[in-house]
Amino acid sequence: MLPLLLITSLAQAKTYTVLVYHGANPPYYFEEQGKPKGIFVDIFQELAKLTSHQFEFMPLSVARGQRYFDQGKIDIEPGINKVWRAEADVPGIYSIDYAFSTEVLLGYQSRCVGKHRPEQFYGTLVGKVRGYRYDNFEAHLGEDKIVVYENVSEKELLAQLEHERLDYIMIGSVTADYYISQQPKYRKFQSCYEISRLPVHMRLQPHLTELQTEINIALRRMVNDGKIKSIYAKYRLTH
Repeated sequence: MLPLLLITSLAQAKTYTVLVYHGANPPYYFEEQGKPKGIFVDIFQELAKLTSHQFEFMPLSVARGQRYFDQGKIDIEPGINKVWRAEADVPGIYSIDYAFSTEVLLGYQSRCVGKHRPEQFYGTLVGKVRGYRYDNFEAHLGEDKIVVYENVSEKELLAQLEHERLDYIMIGSVTADYYISQQPKYRKFQSCYEISRLPVHMRLQPHLTELQTEINIALRRMVNDGKIKSIYAKYRLTH
């Protein structure tokens, strides 16, 4: 028997574009032998089964991807907390939350000792991905505070951290776990400070209210039956 959601949507199956950041944040999205892989790929494969819709990934830089969303060229941006896009030209509408994103300051283990407050990082050079925002932590960034250096992806920031061109970097814990598990040279890094832990949603174009309802039903089912948890666990290789 087909799921009720699938039955009701077969007659109106559509294709929607999904924003992913090329090279910026494995294990959410990456390519292996030319094929898309990652948490977002697995989630949308499951959403396709439950809704009958097709989802087409569009790998772009962070800045260009956000610009394309504002211009209506992208339908969905996954893994977003509302506060990160509060200043966007098109804030969008959001699905239910389906997971959490923990952002951390990552650094050499020896440089983490005794640091428990943002003010203890003042005067250091910290890398962040261009276009990313960190809500309340932004108040600690700037002249005479935490000095920020921007780059296009976490991959580049990790390389700069390894060569000690940066003191720390801002990175998602899931992404950090993935890179550390893949590259032994990064195992000397650890989380020095938790910046935030926030729920994440699917961000959709404002007119996609019907799709929002369908995705909400599907995501709720995926959360309740443990599918989301198993997808994340598949890529959390260091735990």
